[in-house]
Amino acid sequence: MEISNTSHFGRSGGRTLLDWGRVCALVTLLAFAGCASARKQTTPPPTNEVAGPPESLKNSATPGEVYGPFPTNTTPDGPAVEPAANPDRVVLVFGRGLTRGYAYVGVLRALHDLKVPVGAVYATEVGALAAALYYTQPNPNRIDWALLRFTEKNLGPTTGKFSLSLKSPEEELDARLKEVFGERRVETTADRLRIELQDAKSGEPVEARSGELWRAIRGALAGGNGFGPADLEGREVKVSARRIGDEFRVAQQAERYPIIVVSVGDAPSESLRKLVADGKATLIHVPLAGIDDLDLKQRNRAVFAGKSAVNKAAPEILALIGKAPERKAE
Repeated sequence: MEISNTSHFGRSGGRTLLDWGRVCALVTLLAFAGCASARKQTTPPPTNEVAGPPESLKNSATPGEVYGPFPTNTTPDGPAVEPAANPDRVVLVFGRGLTRGYAYVGVLRALHDLKVPVGAVYATEVGALAAALYYTQPNPNRIDWALLRFTEKNLGPTTGKFSLSLKSPEEELDARLKEVFGERRVETTADRLRIELQDAKSGEPVEARSGELWRAIRGALAGGNGFGPADLEGREVKVSARRIGDEFRVAQQAERYPIIVVSVGDAPSESLRKLVADGKATLIHVPLAGIDDLDLKQRNRAVFAGKSAVNKAAPEILALIGKAPERKAE
């Protein structure tokens, strides 16, 4: 049987008009609800998380390609964090040093050979340079390649010998740092590389947290060699004047992994030994008697001394992360 809309409407009268009005109202209500739902889905929900750096600031290398990608959980302010229940990495605290600072290169090489991950490094001067290379270069060979660019010609004290050269040692150092680190930013490694600096005007301690990485390293290398300060994000900075014990205290407040304090040169003072012992950390001394800190021709000797000191303390270091020394094949 065929039913036309006209005849149906006619039989229903006013009731049909009322029903039709209800249908229209329901359709309108559903459409409004759908629009509101769509708006709700396209608006990101509020979050307490801090946004990471934009893509332009991220390291182009993937985490698996970086030599030492071991992020840390840090709390720069407030009480010391709880130690990790099962530590799988260590934190290093380096002191100052130009030639003597090359001992830290040997320390990092030895830890790499022992397969001990380094979660974070607190450093300045050559220690900061070595740590920056550790975290930005894909392998040890590239680190060695990069280190060859830094010599007594661009790290040593300013003298009159460059009068016939087109560039001063400071300009040469800037060029080499740019060549090695390119456009990398401090933000890409700020959770692992803690570059300790000092405001050149006020003397206030400064930790590099943003800016071009090469400029932060340049500031860390300015001071003892007579080089002027570097401009980092509009602030003139130079090598930190803090003692190694002060840097250890900073690391204590922020890190939850075992800390290794590396003292280079003269024997550590009793106050430093006590500070480290009370903090339940490990102290490694790298003796470098007779090496002038500005005699960069002795840097290979410093590297060897750093490796030897770590290898000597290998059982203790491996025990920090629950590993036993590997047995050598007979």
